[in-house]
Amino acid sequence: MKAKKLYLGLTVLFALIAGTALLRSYAQARKERPGQEDREQQQEAKTKSGVFVRNGKTVIRLGAEDQERAGIETASLKPAQERDEIAAPATVLDVQGLVNLSSGYATAQANLTTAENNLSVSRREYDRLKVLYAKEQNVSAKALEAAEGTLHNDQTSVALARQDLEFRVAALQQSWGNEIAKWVTGGSTLLKQVLSRQDVLVQLTLTRGDRMSAPREVLLELPNQRRATATLVSRFPRVDPRIQGDSFLYVARGQGALAPGLNLIALLSVGPRLAGVRIPASAVVWLNGDPWVYVQTASDEFTRLAVSTDHPVVGGFFASKGLTPGDRIVSTGAQMLLSDEFHTQTQAGGESDTD
Repeated sequence: MKAKKLYLGLTVLFALIAGTALLRSYAQARKERPGQEDREQQQEAKTKSGVFVRNGKTVIRLGAEDQERAGIETASLKPAQERDEIAAPATVLDVQGLVNLSSGYATAQANLTTAENNLSVSRREYDRLKVLYAKEQNVSAKALEAAEGTLHNDQTSVALARQDLEFRVAALQQSWGNEIAKWVTGGSTLLKQVLSRQDVLVQLTLTRGDRMSAPREVLLELPNQRRATATLVSRFPRVDPRIQGDSFLYVARGQGALAPGLNLIALLSVGPRLAGVRIPASAVVWLNGDPWVYVQTASDEFTRLAVSTDHPVVGGFFASKGLTPGDRIVSTGAQMLLSDEFHTQTQAGGESDTD
């Protein structure tokens, strides 16, 4: 019995000794092979220039001379406010019909002016002959009757010319809306810019489910990945046969990408304003289909940060998360940093900072 107890006691003692040895071995291994955070710090400490990882983010270290050589420029982000956006279909309109209607209106206006001038002349002639005839001077009744007939004909011509002009204005209103009709009747310079293709007219359609009024300005997404601002003119009396909804007419500066018949996407601002920053388009680089910017985190360090391009604005993008006013980002040379990042990694031959 005593031997059995002694045997059990020795077994427990040996187990404790073995466990202690294992714990010491594990602690030594931890010292010899640090964790992810320790490895990043060691990698960062031994890197005077190049690429390393800090807190899971890629950082490029680049000295002042190298920055100048690469043309790196930074900009401080300023506070901005924008609203959410929805997309709506839009089409660049062919204005040949407007050209024809404007030409017809000009012709009708000229005809009315001519008729009114003729009426003015015939009225004076009739009045003169009537006075002479009343004074029994050398004016026959036949001459007076002829003058009266001419006067009546000219009055009819004026009435017909005025009616023709009214019909042409109505045609303009029905086809292009009251505001465009005012452009035509008033000889607006805006009309001249549209007819000369300096500006273009765009039909925007809001579907029945949008339930919103047309904003004063919208952004048009162009085929060349640029954007143009379009300004509201008026409601549009025609309906897009492909879409059941309310149509509005916008005007935008003419450019090669805005050809008649081109289908576009218009971005409309909706909802309350959101606080954030505007990111210049030149600051955004693309990696594996995702957008990134480089934030200057020290005088010689640039951290690559993921951003969203879901809210485009003129000249760039609006971000309400991830970046704050005062952050400095690389506004010029971001693509150079991205190339340098992968060039450095390639030179490293696939080395891992975990070794």
